[in-house]
Amino acid sequence: MVMHSSSAAFKYIESFANIERNPACSRTEYKLERMAYMLEVCGHPERSFKAVHIAGSKGKGSTAAITARILKELGYKTGMFTSPHLISYKERITLAGIPFEDEVYVRSIQALKDKIDDGTLTGNLGFPTTFELLTLLAFLILKEQKCQWAVLETGLGGRLDATNLVVPEVSIITPIELEHCDILGDTLEKIAFEKAGIIKPGVPVAVQHQKPEALDVLRKRAEEFKSPFFYADDLVTLSERKMRPDGSSFTLTLNGGKYSIATNLTGDFQCDNIASSLLALSQIMPDLDMYKTTNALQDVPLEGRMEIIGTGPSIVVDGSHTAYSIQRLVASCKEIFGAGGILVFGSVKGKNYQAMLDLLVPCFDEVIISEPQGFKETDISAVYEYAKSLCRTGQQSEKPLYLVSAPEEALRLAVSKMAKLGGKKPVVVTGSFYLAGAIKKVLKDKRL
Repeated sequence: MVMHSSSAAFKYIESFANIERNPACSRTEYKLERMAYMLEVCGHPERSFKAVHIAGSKGKGSTAAITARILKELGYKTGMFTSPHLISYKERITLAGIPFEDEVYVRSIQALKDKIDDGTLTGNLGFPTTFELLTLLAFLILKEQKCQWAVLETGLGGRLDATNLVVPEVSIITPIELEHCDILGDTLEKIAFEKAGIIKPGVPVAVQHQKPEALDVLRKRAEEFKSPFFYADDLVTLSERKMRPDGSSFTLTLNGGKYSIATNLTGDFQCDNIASSLLALSQIMPDLDMYKTTNALQDVPLEGRMEIIGTGPSIVVDGSHTAYSIQRLVASCKEIFGAGGILVFGSVKGKNYQAMLDLLVPCFDEVIISEPQGFKETDISAVYEYAKSLCRTGQQSEKPLYLVSAPEEALRLAVSKMAKLGGKKPVVVTGSFYLAGAIKKVLKDKRL
């Protein structure tokens, strides 16, 4: 079969065991032997560039985009591999956030298919998973495109993630929370152990704010491998934070220097992501050009992370799917818009929708429960029933609640409801990257 488009090519890759779509299969597929074999067969493309490797529970994608944008501004050809995507798989493998031409993906996926068909890619180790193939594809494309640097985000965990056969120049670990407990472990310490697996012997690691039990695990791993350990809470000071619909500004103190930062990224949490990125890069680039760096931060390509679209009403599209991320989102929305608005919420199975809704429901005037359709399984009825229990409890009685499974119809209802409220408050879409992606597609296709 000859592939003629990237969409057809990525459908082929998605036909393999897909841990993102079906986490249960990871119990047998979550290992590194096959990935190591494939890299060897393909001539170790992961060794063709310098890398920054990022793990954590939240902020990985934002930190990756920030880091890649800085490296690009410094004059390096910089590739980036992130997940998940909002609309197209091409978003995962980019040149500092900008997708390659369609033929680049098609050509590389066709080459992988030929190796799978003739049995040379995996030997007797069985068929690869979708994520393994995406990771290998990223490495091959970045090598072919002669990228000097690559910014790589782990897909799940870290220790046994397909990206973890790279030896980076520096690692970054963003805040760790309870997530994927059926795979990574049911305590913060166990999950931190998996994330700490990206720390390599002698390779410096920059760590964003952590809870004490997670921080202890990370420090011990770094000590064991004699990896220089840089904790943002101890080394970076952020002050004068200001949030606006069109971005954020703050003052950053690092390595004895004080810098005024302005960025197009909105949200209090993005200031922390920028800080951890700068902390990491400053350790491997002692002469980091802060003029170019601060210039780069004014325009970071990033979608679906507190992305504010339009006015009257403003539509906030955000992929937050953990309680801590939701807490930061709510705080930033209140600072920019004040209290209230209409919530469009959806969550996939495996995520703690109860904790997210506990934080969200009290902050909005009306609530719409929708479904992140087309990728991961969700129990929309359970999410709705829990939201109903919150809307009818205590001070939240009489709060309007709607169940609209189709994201397009949920957004249309939210916008019409907001028009009746005067259009000055936001419509906030959150709870899942897949819901954010569905809404982005509606807005992109102008179907509203």
